[in-house]
Amino acid sequence: MPRTTSSIALSSFLGIASLLSGCASTAVSRGPELPVTRAVLYQNGIGYFERRGKLSEDVLHLRVRPDQIRDFLKSLTVVDLGSGRATSIALPVEKSRAQTLTDLPEQVRTEGGLLAIAQAFRGARVVVDGERRVVGRLVGVENLGGAPKNDWRLSVLTDGGALAQLSVEKIKDIKILDGTLEVGLKKALDAALDAGSWKSVDVTVRLAGGGTHDLVVSYVVEMPAWKPAYRLVIDDKAQGRSLLQGWAVVDNLSGDDWKNISLSLTAGTPLAFTYDLYTPRMPRRPHLEARDEISQVPLDAFQSSGGIASTEQSRDDADRAPMEESIAPPSVSTPSMAPAKSKKAGLESEYRRGARADAAMAPPPPPRPPAAVTSADLERNFRTLVAGSTVGSLFRYDIAEPITVAERQSALVNVINAKVAGEDALLFRVGQDQVSPYRVVRFANDSGFVLESGPIAIYRSGEGGGTFLGEALAQRIEKGASTFLPYALDGRVRVQLSEEDREEGVQLLRIVHGVITCETKRVTRWKYDVDNGTGEATTMYVRRDRRPGWKVVGQSKMVEEGGAYFVPIALPKSGRTKVEVEEQTPVRRDVDIWDDYGRQVIGLYLKGANVDPKVAPALKEILALRERVDRIEAQLATAEEQRQAQSERQGEVRENLKALGKSNANADLKRKLETTLGELETGLNDVTRRTVQLSIDRSEARDRLSVLIKNIDMTTVR
Repeated sequence: MPRTTSSIALSSFLGIASLLSGCASTAVSRGPELPVTRAVLYQNGIGYFERRGKLSEDVLHLRVRPDQIRDFLKSLTVVDLGSGRATSIALPVEKSRAQTLTDLPEQVRTEGGLLAIAQAFRGARVVVDGERRVVGRLVGVENLGGAPKNDWRLSVLTDGGALAQLSVEKIKDIKILDGTLEVGLKKALDAALDAGSWKSVDVTVRLAGGGTHDLVVSYVVEMPAWKPAYRLVIDDKAQGRSLLQGWAVVDNLSGDDWKNISLSLTAGTPLAFTYDLYTPRMPRRPHLEARDEISQVPLDAFQSSGGIASTEQSRDDADRAPMEESIAPPSVSTPSMAPAKSKKAGLESEYRRGARADAAMAPPPPPRPPAAVTSADLERNFRTLVAGSTVGSLFRYDIAEPITVAERQSALVNVINAKVAGEDALLFRVGQDQVSPYRVVRFANDSGFVLESGPIAIYRSGEGGGTFLGEALAQRIEKGASTFLPYALDGRVRVQLSEEDREEGVQLLRIVHGVITCETKRVTRWKYDVDNGTGEATTMYVRRDRRPGWKVVGQSKMVEEGGAYFVPIALPKSGRTKVEVEEQTPVRRDVDIWDDYGRQVIGLYLKGANVDPKVAPALKEILALRERVDRIEAQLATAEEQRQAQSERQGEVRENLKALGKSNANADLKRKLETTLGELETGLNDVTRRTVQLSIDRSEARDRLSVLIKNIDMTTVR
C-alpha cells in the first residue's frame, strides 16, 4: 500500500458543535498516549513539542495542563504518516467558574459547614438523623446556651406539623430531599475546588483508516526560557586564541518526563502571543420587553448598570489562577575548574613510616602542589555535541545526543566548546570612566554560534594554572561579531585627557551671483596621557561615541562597534605614553564676494592647483579692483579727515576776526588772520576736488566689479 501523509489542525474541528457538546458529559476510557520525542525551547517563554509513536487503536488520548490548553489549541497538528488520518479532536468544554456560580441557587454560592448550609437551606425538605430521626422542613439554627458554652439547636418543622429541635452535636447526617439544591451544592463544591485549574484536560483524537497509525503530534505551549552561561579562558600560550565554553540551564515544566528526547535551543525571540480558544464565549444578548407592559421607562435606563444597559460579563479570573503546587528548585552544579587530586596524603604516610624507622632521619621535601588545570584539560573534558543552524532570523542549537530530564527538574546542557579570537586588554570609555580603565577581553565570536545574553566567567590559563579574573555580562553576540567584555577595574593605570579645537583649510566650492560658497575643516584633537603602572606591556582601547558628520583621521587600526569607535594605544611596561587622536568635520559657509573673508577665499583658490582658466582672469581682476577700491576708500577717509580739520580751522579764524572787529589797532593781526583764512580756503578746495575725484574712481571700480561678479557663475570640481 503506498504511503500517504495527512494532517489535521485542531481549528478544523472546533466548529463541530455536536462533537464538542457531547465531550463535556461523556466519559472516555484512558488509552495509550504518545511519548514526547522532540522539544525546541525558545527565549520568549514558549516551547515546541513533538510526540511520535505507533498506535494500533483508533483513539489517541492526550493530557494537557489547563494552563497550557490555550497555546495547545491554537497550535496542535496531528499527522498520520501511514495510510490513516485524523478525523476529529474532542475535549471537554465547561462553563467558566464565574458563570457556574452565577447559575447556581444563591444559597449555595458562598456558604459552607453544617450550620451555614442548614441556615442557607432554610425551608428545604430534609431527613435529619441525630438523637432521633426527623423528616420535615428546615426552620433554622439557634444557640440556646450562649458564650462561652454553646448549645446549637437545629429546628425542623415535621410533616405532622410539630416543631422539633435537635442538638447539632448529636446530628450524624442530613439528607437534602430537594434535588435542585443537592445538585447545586455539588456544583458549588466543584467550582470552589476549581478542579479545572489543576486537573489535566483530556484531549481525544479519533483516527480513521484502520491498522497501525504512525503518528506525529506537534504543538506549542508556554515554557520557561532556557538560560545560557559561558566561560572564557585566556591562554597565554595560545597566541591570541581563547577557549570559549557555554552551557544552557533547561527547566522541564512541560508536565511530562523527557526520556531520550531530541532537544534544540533557539537563540532569538519569535513573535508569540496568548489567545483563548478553550473558554466558551457567551455573548450578552439584549433584553427586550413589550412596551405596553412598561408603564414608564426611566430616563437613565440606558446609562445605568444592569437591566437594559447591563455591562459585559466579567472574565473568568479562575482561568488565570496560578498553579498551587510549588516547584522545588533543582540541584544543579555548574562546571568548575577543580584541581587534580593531591598526592599530599601519600607523602605524609611515607614520612611517618620513615620517622618511626629512624628518629634522626632528615625531614622529607615539602609536598608538591597539585597539578594545574590547563585550558587543554578543560577543552578535552568539556564534550560538546551540538550542531548549529540558522532558521529564518533565528539560530538553533541542536543537541546531538538524546536528553533525559524528569518533570520539574533542571539540567545543564553543554552547547559550545570552541577556540575563539580573544585577547586581554584595557578599555577606557570617555565620558563614563573617570581616571582608570577596565580590564577587558577583546572577543571575536568566530565560534560559528550565536551567543545569547548571559554571564561570562573570565579565567586565565598559564604557568601557574587556572586563575579566575572576573565576570562579565554579555549582550547577544552574532556570529562573526566582535565585542569588549569588561571584567575588572585596573587602578594601576591612570589616564589624563585634554582637547583642542580649531578650524583649518578653506576650499572654494562655487560662486553664484556674488555669493561665495566655501568649505572649511573643523578639527578637534583629543590628547591622551597614559601612565601604565602594571609592569606589563599591553594595549589600551579608548572608546568614544561617534559624532555625526565627524571622522577620525590617521588611525588605521581603529575598531568600530555600533555608534562608537575604539582607538588602540600600545602601552610599554612602565612610563607615560602620549597619543593624539584627531577628528574632522567639514563646515560650509556662504559669504558675500564683497566681504574680506570672501576675498581671502578667492586668493587661496587662485594659489591652488585646480584653478579654472576661464574664470581665473576675472577673479584676478576682481582682487585687483578690490585692492584699488580699498586704497581709494583709505584715501577718501584721509581726505575727509583733512577737510574736516580745515573746516574746523576756518571756523576758528572767522570767530577770531569777528572778535577783532573794525579797530585799526589790530590791523596787523587782522591781516595775518585773513591770509590764513585764504590759505585754508584754498586747501579746502583742493581737498574737496580730490575727494570728488576719488569718489568717481571708486564708483568706476565698483561698477566694473559689479559687471565682473555678474558674469561669474562657477562651480569647482571636487
